[in-house]
Amino acid sequence: MTAIFRALGAGLFAFAIIAWPVGRSDAATPDDQIVVGLSMTNILALDPPFQTGRESLEVLANVYDSLIDSDPRERGKLLPSLAESWTVSEDGQTITFKLRKGVAFHSGNPLTARDFVWSVTRALKTQSTQGSNWKISGFTADNVAETVTAPDDETVVLKIPQRTDPTLVLYTVAHNTAGMVLDSKLVMEHEKDGDLGQAWLATNDAGSGPYTLRNWQPNNIIMLERFDGYWREPAKTRRVIYRHMPEPQTQRLAIERGDIDIAMNLSVADMEALKDNKDVVINSAPGGNMYYLAVNMKDDAFAKKNVRLALRYLIDYDGINKTIMPFYGFYHQRPIQIGLPGSLPDPGYKLDVDRAKQLLAEAGYPDGFSTTLRVLSDPPFIDAATSIQGTLAQAGIKAEIISGNGDAVYGAMRERKFDLLVGRGGGGTDPHPHSNLRNQLYNPDNRDEAKLTSFQGWRTAFYDEKLNQLIDTALLEPDPDKQKKMYEEIQLYAEDVVPSIQPFSQALDSVVTRADVKGYVYHYAWTTRYREVTKER
Repeated sequence: MTAIFRALGAGLFAFAIIAWPVGRSDAATPDDQIVVGLSMTNILALDPPFQTGRESLEVLANVYDSLIDSDPRERGKLLPSLAESWTVSEDGQTITFKLRKGVAFHSGNPLTARDFVWSVTRALKTQSTQGSNWKISGFTADNVAETVTAPDDETVVLKIPQRTDPTLVLYTVAHNTAGMVLDSKLVMEHEKDGDLGQAWLATNDAGSGPYTLRNWQPNNIIMLERFDGYWREPAKTRRVIYRHMPEPQTQRLAIERGDIDIAMNLSVADMEALKDNKDVVINSAPGGNMYYLAVNMKDDAFAKKNVRLALRYLIDYDGINKTIMPFYGFYHQRPIQIGLPGSLPDPGYKLDVDRAKQLLAEAGYPDGFSTTLRVLSDPPFIDAATSIQGTLAQAGIKAEIISGNGDAVYGAMRERKFDLLVGRGGGGTDPHPHSNLRNQLYNPDNRDEAKLTSFQGWRTAFYDEKLNQLIDTALLEPDPDKQKKMYEEIQLYAEDVVPSIQPFSQALDSVVTRADVKGYVYHYAWTTRYREVTKER
């Protein structure tokens, strides 16, 4: 792991997988099934454009297809999927996809270009969470009929409404669940009261992917069954079964015994204990998201710059990254992920309680104040939040921890009804500096009714007009060297503004597999696919 961190720190970013010792052992799970242990507390529904959590995105990636896929081994590379090919016009404003023929949904209905158009239109009209990613490039419910079209059953045309880098639109098609193609005929057969099938799709399947959703019992089990009519070829494994195991130690014991084949939510201590076990492999891959402390600037205290600056000095960056984040993340304090153009060395923030107290006093809070701190109940979130709670208390800020599932934490954030929050996000699925800045700092409309829920800036009520303009201008700069310099200057300006989100670690995703699981490649966009995964017994 040390080698990859040195490479990342030198700016030599390349997607990588680190594998600890490998051995062989007979496991108790059936040969034709992959059993995954994970926490399902963040899986609340399975309607694609409404899902953002790591666990639900993985399930959906095996049930639904997109026009194009991103290569899990080569970050930034795009691969054909439902679309055999695509072209970008010389002016970069039009993307044309040519779809393959003969693809059928699980229902048997033929998949056509019009299903993609309907799926994107639905995502925008329902104000879905992931639909906001289309809005970033100017697509809206009002203009979608003119900008997303299907001239025939095998052709999709995207006319980008505003100037942008077309590569970002392609990433939206590849990574965004609002770009997954839904069986429009089947969904509309289950529409109720004009909901465009939302109630039905929350627990049912309208996809064309390698697996069908056979059974889902919330906080218990999700069973995916091989779709033998899959257009590529049937998946190599008959079933993928997700078991709800919210306790990391339970997952560790289960994978040691062979009761599960893959463990997704192990603690640092559990992975350390497994590191020398020859029956398992620990796969770690750097992601582009950040672990962060966020504030809600609708709160009078956090709207004050000196209070936000005080919080910057009330995080034990060294302690968190050394004791909590191994296997989960690595030291980083900037919005742009390490290795991308414009990424800067860390500013070197340290825990400094005396300085924080002085800043709080200058802001009118010499004795601190009381607040709440929301966080997922899973590691490493709850552990990082507990550390931050302790360092806040040293400066007189009494933060009550509110832990729960994704709805209690990120749902409150999307509604802008929270105080402090420890979370993970920031646009890391797209390997482009704009993606990080857009998700963490950009906010084109700070009104509540704008509901720009995919923007962390909007969620936290952070708005800086100059910063918006700088980000917009940098995106359209054609000279790579000039653009890189602009991204560096944006981060320095943001550092002075003291935004609502302070990263303390860049994500490192670690998944433990049994050594006899072959063909597993963790996907940095949280869309790991199982169609090529087998067991070697």
